[in-house]
Amino acid sequence: MISIRSQHSRFSLLPQETLLEGLERTGHEVEYQCRSGYCGACRVRMLDGEVDYVELPLAFTAADEILPCCCVPKSDLWLECELRFDLQTAQMQDDMFPAQQSLFDEASFAASASPVKKLLQRKVVRNNVRASNLSLF
Repeated sequence: MISIRSQHSRFSLLPQETLLEGLERTGHEVEYQCRSGYCGACRVRMLDGEVDYVELPLAFTAADEILPCCCVPKSDLWLECELRFDLQTAQMQDDMFPAQQSLFDEASFAASASPVKKLLQRKVVRNNVRASNLSLF
């Protein structure tokens, strides 16, 4: 089964589905007008892969561009195509690993320290000597 990959997702086309229809179905932001290869509005940059054109496009494309409205993939594709903004936002909110900018923040580290560690620290401070036999693990 052929796989289409973009910066944000990976998917496969349904039977008889053009690449443009697959991109729309998965929430990618692709402009279009004619859906026949005449206008070139749906032009997308292809980073890797090969396509076959169902209809020979009349619109000009650069060597690394394709018209997804009238082509189907011959091999796995890697496209430069963004998700719609509302889907990007939802994907970021549902991300399993939220932004970790405060991962090693001193305040958050102190708040998450275990009570056992705090007791050991207090004991060492209270004795005011460094215990050579004190080990945490």
